[in-house]
Amino acid sequence: MTTILRVLFTGGGSGGPTTPLLAVNEALGALGPTESRFLGTTSGPERAMVEEAGMHFHAIPAGKLRRYFSWQNFTDPFRILAGGIIGLKHLLRFKPHVVVSAGSFASVPVAYAARALGIPQVLLQMDVLPGLANRLMAPASSALGYYFPASERAFQRIPERQHVGPVVRNSIYQGDPEQANQRFRLNPDLPVLLITGGGQGAVGLNRAIQPLLPTWQKHFQVIHLTGRGSAIDLAHGPRYQTYEFVNEGMGDLLARSQLIITRAGLGILGELSILGKDVILVPLPNSHQELNASALAESGAITLLNQQELAENGSQWWSKFWSTYQPGVTGKRMQSYWPPQGTIAFASLIRQQGLRVS
Repeated sequence: MTTILRVLFTGGGSGGPTTPLLAVNEALGALGPTESRFLGTTSGPERAMVEEAGMHFHAIPAGKLRRYFSWQNFTDPFRILAGGIIGLKHLLRFKPHVVVSAGSFASVPVAYAARALGIPQVLLQMDVLPGLANRLMAPASSALGYYFPASERAFQRIPERQHVGPVVRNSIYQGDPEQANQRFRLNPDLPVLLITGGGQGAVGLNRAIQPLLPTWQKHFQVIHLTGRGSAIDLAHGPRYQTYEFVNEGMGDLLARSQLIITRAGLGILGELSILGKDVILVPLPNSHQELNASALAESGAITLLNQQELAENGSQWWSKFWSTYQPGVTGKRMQSYWPPQGTIAFASLIRQQGLRVS
């Protein structure tokens, strides 16, 4: 009789650690019979994302270990304890074969509850520099999938480690430029410049690019995703469109875009690498994104630009960039930077760990 693999995903708090888990859940279903559930936070965006994907979602309390003073430091230990107790109840009720996390403080107490029950834990490490949550979960984990080889050094205690590369949605392979032309009313004969600041740091990027919008419209149709609640007063023109966020049709829009200006979040970077897109990265200042962007820039896979330079010398920088820009050159390097089929590789690792105890 075929075993139905029961997988418990944990995490959330933002879309970053949620999106790859939804992608790998889709891949697991293609590899064999799977039943999955998701434990996430009460306040993050993951509930809507998970339920839209057709998965069962359960909220648990989540605390955070801060390295600075906050009144929440006095209450968060109790939230962490409550998260562990409620997580343990879900583990006992669902009886998963394997627990999977991509890094989130909501996952930490569940990871140790799973370890106490002898349930394997698989981690996904996306950033070059491992975050505190994944480092805390490492002793309770049996396997690791990672994007950047440099991050493996922090996880030597995990028995099985695999360089999987980006874990992305299957729909990213199905983007249709013609559908984007129709949905966004684009001229099929003109290239598209897509600008997106993601969920964090969009305001800073929006302000920094404002003076360049008229110049960009001379060469491109510009589609600007400003982020929810992050729109500012920006110059408009016949070749400029602005949206807070695009969900339906995003794969088509990425397929249609020739050049993309974005933050260095690993969710969108993984998708852009699969598509082989030319990318200008403006990492969120003073964040882990700067290390991610530097690693890609060293290989020539992307063009790196810091936000201060963009804000202060954007016109001069663009003139220099545009004079030497060759469409598709950095995109090809981006496409070959990571191993292909990372989603299937990570799903296979999860399935291997789960079936050992099924």
